[in-house]
Amino acid sequence: MNKKKFHLLPRLIPALCFGLAFAAPSWAASPPALVLDGVTVVDVKDGRLAPGMSVLIQDGRIARIAPANAVKAGDVQRVDATGKFVVPGYLDMHAHPLNAPDPRPTLKLMLSNGITGYRQMSGSPELLRARRDGRLAYADAPALLALPGTILTDALAPTPDAARAEVRRQKADGADFIKTVGLTSRNFYAAGEEAKAQGLPYAGHMNMDVNVREAAKVMSAIEHLGPLEVMLLGCSRDEAPIREAFSHVHIEPPQIGSPASPAAQAMIARIIANPAMMPRPRQFQSLQRVMDSYDEGKCRELAGELIRDGAWQAPTLIRLRTMEVADDPAYTKDSNLRFMPAPVRQMWSELGAQFPQRISAADREVYKRFFTLQQRFTKLLQDGGVPLMAGSDMGGSIWVVPGFSLHQEFDLMAQAGLTPLQVLQAATLNGARFLQREATMGTVEVGKNADLVLLDANPLQDVANLHRLAGVVRAGSYYPPAALHKLQAEALP
Repeated sequence: MNKKKFHLLPRLIPALCFGLAFAAPSWAASPPALVLDGVTVVDVKDGRLAPGMSVLIQDGRIARIAPANAVKAGDVQRVDATGKFVVPGYLDMHAHPLNAPDPRPTLKLMLSNGITGYRQMSGSPELLRARRDGRLAYADAPALLALPGTILTDALAPTPDAARAEVRRQKADGADFIKTVGLTSRNFYAAGEEAKAQGLPYAGHMNMDVNVREAAKVMSAIEHLGPLEVMLLGCSRDEAPIREAFSHVHIEPPQIGSPASPAAQAMIARIIANPAMMPRPRQFQSLQRVMDSYDEGKCRELAGELIRDGAWQAPTLIRLRTMEVADDPAYTKDSNLRFMPAPVRQMWSELGAQFPQRISAADREVYKRFFTLQQRFTKLLQDGGVPLMAGSDMGGSIWVVPGFSLHQEFDLMAQAGLTPLQVLQAATLNGARFLQREATMGTVEVGKNADLVLLDANPLQDVANLHRLAGVVRAGSYYPPAALHKLQAEALP
């Protein structure tokens, strides 16, 4: 039988569904020294609380932490933080803000929700040049923590040699890591091995013909839990026959024309918004077989292998749910949709209405049950010691509103069974560890960057308290609630 070449996702062009535009940097002068008085410092490493402290911030860094009233700095901005809790700024470790025509509204929304840093998950030579030229240093924005080159697909890297050459080219361009989507196995492993040889992290999606146990040996981070059943197949008692039955069926990405073509951009935007509306042949049979043969013991063994090989996980549960339960009425009623441009709102509304038309009731039920298993799997990974990072996949995904969606991720992680401390670690400390930047970020300690979130209530008691922002500090500049509301008002289209 002739094999059809066929991938889960279509070809992704560097700008996703958007053009690129860069605003000139607009940083204010170095902020004045700042003191947070009477605050409770949360140690995200172990959950210890240090109440009644003063945190002195100078030149964008935490200069001193001492009992309240012990910090007698002179000309400083003092904030009465009595009864408040301070945690590190939130990190969105899977986001696409820089693919918008003008990223500034998106970045303001992110900052207004306490996000002080992000890992950009789609790049291009243009974006890498813009960063080198200082054109990505926006005011009132989270820090850009990592930027890849162009996403690796079979269209970009059609052979193993081409995949290796592209990895080397992206390293020369200054990419921080390599992002892969839809590569067939031989190109996938070639790119991963070359990335490892070049000292670059390798992150992204796997195809059905890629075995997660082998992939973990070259991948630094697996995104979206696979996606779909690609990773959970490693927990199946029937892994071999399922893999044999389904891994040889692939879809060739459509050959999109010029990225400048409005029709092509519109088509790509809709596919990216919800690829679950274009299922593979027999996809629901595959999902059902994986669920029916799920083996928790085998899953725990897989978790051990992921730890051994250092394969981090960015589950992006919010992205998985908006794809797999896209017709949930709660999404259409979300008041935060007002922050999205009218054409995006219209496209999402149309896709949401089309979802039950394209996907049968029985298959929608399969999707719902499979999402429940994905949450259960997330809890198993956490319990097994596999490090998790919080991410939203904002930037084109249906129903995923910048900034607010990361808070939805917190809630879905808690719903999966993670404790408030574990969710907080996924949103702060773990991102710093993954990036190997614990010396400068991820905890509230002297010498660390002053990227902080003030909360009205104890985040260790309830994940809901992670939403109760009382202020944000970004690079030493303090944003009280009124300033956060102003950022959101400025982000309205």
